[in-house]
Amino acid sequence: MKAIKELGQHFLNDPALAAKIADLGEISPGERIWEIGPGPGILTNEILSRGATLEAFELDKRMASLLYERFGGNLELVITDILKLNWAEQIATGSSPIKVIANIPYQITSPLLYMIQEHSEHFRHLVLMVQKEVAERLSAKPGKKDYGPLTIKLGLCYEIHTAFMVGRECFDPVPKVDSAVITLRARTDSPSITNPHLFYKVLTAAFAHRRKTLRNNLIPLLGRDEMQSLEQKSDIDFNRRAETLDEKEFIRLSDIVAEL
Repeated sequence: MKAIKELGQHFLNDPALAAKIADLGEISPGERIWEIGPGPGILTNEILSRGATLEAFELDKRMASLLYERFGGNLELVITDILKLNWAEQIATGSSPIKVIANIPYQITSPLLYMIQEHSEHFRHLVLMVQKEVAERLSAKPGKKDYGPLTIKLGLCYEIHTAFMVGRECFDPVPKVDSAVITLRARTDSPSITNPHLFYKVLTAAFAHRRKTLRNNLIPLLGRDEMQSLEQKSDIDFNRRAETLDEKEFIRLSDIVAEL
């Protein structure tokens, strides 16, 4: 079946690679798993062969008959835009936690990862094929250009590791970028944050203009007086840029703001 360029479709063509991805999911029989963007089902087959209870979410209606013909009633297929799905309702239809094993459509990677982070209490173990650049971004350390809000937000919930790299020749049609398979496992030492909503506001403001200092980025959010008070109480140099602060420093900032 011909890929649709507008959907960013690149179909995995190596069954051995699909098996390797499924193995990382450590699937137990009957375990509830989500697959996002199954396409013609090369990874789907490996997930189902391990006895999983699988819900697959596919935007391309052409795939429905192909997948049903191949897997029949063993697969719960939902033809939908995963970004428009009511995640809370879908999660509530079965047991939790849920594993996610997927070669995700690359053009929806960032919003999809943010949705996973929003519902992270239900997703404790994920295996995802992403662009190589995304893998580098998620594992970036403070001070690196790839380090940003998504790195920090997902890092609060998960230990993220790059399992292996995947060359572009493993897809049809061949994409312009290489890929990586990453694993996300729920942290056992997730930090305590006084006001998570405020934490995310501070984080977003701090990175609003990457080349500006922390001071200049936080003034619009806090005002000059509160910003100066925050700088004094936090013992953080506000001439630094947001990309140089680590997780603990952002938490300290937001916890102090909550007390101002």
